[in-house]
Amino acid sequence: MTPLSRAAFVFDFDGTISEDDVFDAVFHRYADPAWLSAHAGYHAGEISLKEAYREMARHFRGGRRDFFAFLRENTALRNGFKPLLARLKKTGAKILIVSNGFDIYIDYLLRRWSVDRRGVQVRCHHAAFIGGKLRLRFREHARLRHRNCLIGKAETVEELQKRGYRVCFFGNGYSDTPAARVADAVFARAKLAAYCRKTGIDYLPLKDFRTAERSIFGSPPDRRILPLLRLE
Repeated sequence: MTPLSRAAFVFDFDGTISEDDVFDAVFHRYADPAWLSAHAGYHAGEISLKEAYREMARHFRGGRRDFFAFLRENTALRNGFKPLLARLKKTGAKILIVSNGFDIYIDYLLRRWSVDRRGVQVRCHHAAFIGGKLRLRFREHARLRHRNCLIGKAETVEELQKRGYRVCFFGNGYSDTPAARVADAVFARAKLAAYCRKTGIDYLPLKDFRTAERSIFGSPPDRRILPLLRLE
């Protein structure tokens, strides 16, 4: 058994695996500016993520062909993700991508970036162009407790922990905050890093995945990774 064989690594997608928030970029490009009201209401805690998504989708005005052209020209994979993924796979660690984003761009971009999905679970919501509109179908967690998440990131972390895994979570945004509160180790950037500082959650800064790889596999590893190795 390798030191990380009972560890699980859970990655957010938008703004974490991807350099920028793809969902927000797409809506900035293709939606009527009225979508920003729902976006702001969600981040202010006034409405749930599900309510915000439904309202935002009403203002989407893009077409399928232009949508994918935009993705090709305006998105990038965060540096070091594929080497880290390959190295984690060799340890036998459990790997998940758990995102409140949508398969219409997540699946497309993982293929475009040649990310090897073998052994990687991907959980996200579904979206499709139907009748000239973007139709959403949510994969809402059955035991969801947090209004600012929908896919159930914290619930996923806790389920893994109950199965005996130590969980490392990677995130950047508001919907990642519940998972950061319960994970055994956290890599955070942007809004999630600010939240961790404010609430006293110990975290490792996530600039790119090369630095994350050094924190995990360095000799010695960063002290905040020790709970994953069962050395604490």
